[in-house]
Amino acid sequence: MPTWNPLNDDPATGDSIPVAFLELEGRTLALRTCFIGPAPPASPQEGQFWADNTASPYRVFQYLRIDAGPASWQPVGPLSRLPASINADPSIVDDRLAPFEFKALRVENRAALPAASPLNAGLLVYRVGDGEVWLADLPVSGGWKALLSVAATGSYDTVELGLEGDLGNDATNPPTKARKGALEGWLFDAVAEKRTLAFVVPRNWNGTSDLRLRVFQVLGQAQLAGDDIEWTGEVRTLVPGQDRATKTATALALAVTDIGADAEGIDDGGGPHVTELVVDHDDPTNPVSAGCLVVATLWRASTSGAGKAGGTVVVRADVAYAQRPRHERA
Repeated sequence: MPTWNPLNDDPATGDSIPVAFLELEGRTLALRTCFIGPAPPASPQEGQFWADNTASPYRVFQYLRIDAGPASWQPVGPLSRLPASINADPSIVDDRLAPFEFKALRVENRAALPAASPLNAGLLVYRVGDGEVWLADLPVSGGWKALLSVAATGSYDTVELGLEGDLGNDATNPPTKARKGALEGWLFDAVAEKRTLAFVVPRNWNGTSDLRLRVFQVLGQAQLAGDDIEWTGEVRTLVPGQDRATKTATALALAVTDIGADAEGIDDGGGPHVTELVVDHDDPTNPVSAGCLVVATLWRASTSGAGKAGGTVVVRADVAYAQRPRHERA
């Protein structure tokens, strides 16, 4: 920093007004060269600012002591073009033991995702068109990876229900093990054939919506276009330590699936066709609660007659349920 002798303001012997103005103008020009230029000013004072005019936009520095070290030029802006990563760790050894929080921080809002690159791996973008949050993950996924979005009534999780072995088949009228192409499952071709499926209601169920039992099946023989697959059944919900297995069951409403008219879908082994049975979550006899055991016995409501599909081979079953807004497995 330059130094100057003070101006003489004595009315009789002091500097004249023109001299004082010229001196002040010269000092202003000198100060300006100390605060902006291609190189930092020599002999800076702690707290002094300097703007580097070789950068576009200009970068502002302040001469400060950081982390108990000697004073040096520290970048302070512009914030739209930071020269390095933002470090919110107050520790001088960067041990991440007590980092500062970023308040009022939000994910970048964009109409479209930028190109994924190894240089922007980890970038988060909120896509304003659909409200989805995406993660740039080129090194792993080959591009962008959508993060899980959970809405109180629109995001479903599933639990697969086991079909292995005879466990759950009716002792008197069990379905028959059958294979269609590469798929193996259970052939239900009579209304008396039953299988019981049991599962525990997950803790992340939202507590206010019905459960959906889904049966995935292929046709046991060719059917006519528009034939219906009909399923029904009954359900019991058992709270651990409170209910008996012989508790009165609640009937499941008839569930109907139209097989359509596609030639592949109505041929022998065609499908797969999905039938969805609804478990009423607030049924007075068998209410659903998180952690309770749901025992559902299913059978075909019809397997013959005009407009009714015959036998089907069940190859998969699951339960779908709406999650709580906060996603957590249990």
